[in-house]
Parts: sequence; C-alpha cells; structure tokens
Amino acid sequence: MRCLPIPIMCRKAEEYRMKNKLIRSLLVSTLIFSGCSATGTNQDLQPKSIQTELEAGELASFENEIQELKNRILKLESRLSLIKGTGEPVIVNDGWKRLKSWRELKTGMDYESVERILGPAHRIDGGIIANWYYKNGGRVNFFEGSVQRWEEPN
Repeated sequence: MRCLPIPIMCRKAEEYRMKNKLIRSLLVSTLIFSGCSATGTNQDLQPKSIQTELEAGELASFENEIQELKNRILKLESRLSLIKGTGEPVIVNDGWKRLKSWRELKTGMDYESVERILGPAHRIDGGIIANWYYKNGGRVNFFEGSVQRWEEPN
C-alpha cells in the first residue's frame, strides 16, 4: 500500500493496521485458550438446551427405527414359524415374476392371499382403495381389503 504525501494519513493508516493485528491476535489467542480449557476440563461448549434438543431428537429417531426393526423381526419370525410348522422349506416369494401366479388371483381375495401368491408388493399406495405395484409392471387394486381388479405384467 502506498502512503499519501500527507504524513498524518500515513500515520493513521499504520495505527489502524496495528490495531487490526492486535485485535486479530487477541481473538485467536482467546479462541485457542477457550478450546484448551474446554478439552481439558469442561466440554460443554454448546448451551444445554440446544445440546439436549439435538440429543433428544436423535434419540427419538433411533428409538423409532429400532421399534420398526423389532416389528419387522417379529413379523418375519412369525412367518418363519408358520412355514417351519408345515415342514416346507423357506422360499423367497417372487411369484410376481411368473404369469402363472398372476392368473391364480381372484376377485375378493384379501391382502394375505395375494401376498402368498405374488409376494410382497414393491410399492403400495392408498388406504380404503389401495394399489399394489410390482417391479414388472403388474398391479393389484383393492377396495376395503378385497381384490377388485388387477393388471398382469406386460
């Protein structure tokens, strides 16, 4: 930076630079000191309420995920025990891949019967009127839990 011919302005600019450097060095040393004391003694850098909210949110999320997984395990174990009781081998149901399976469907069948024939749907939409979609383009339409119609895969 070039100084102006007026000596007072040069002196003011130099004072400003020196103050700026001093403030920066004080700020850096304060941050370093506070970081050292936090790691050495007390690690509570975040206010308690924010830290607690984050932990509570994560905890609730993990608890929900664990509960969902427990429910899935219970469902799978109950299915497995039913299959074991019949003496049949455990088979992954991919009936949706075969046209023969689609032709076993009948109007009025419930969800369980369809799932036994085709296997679980890859996507399900709806409530009272529900559509089950399969990867091969097939679809089953239910009304109040009973098959109304279906579209075989192309």
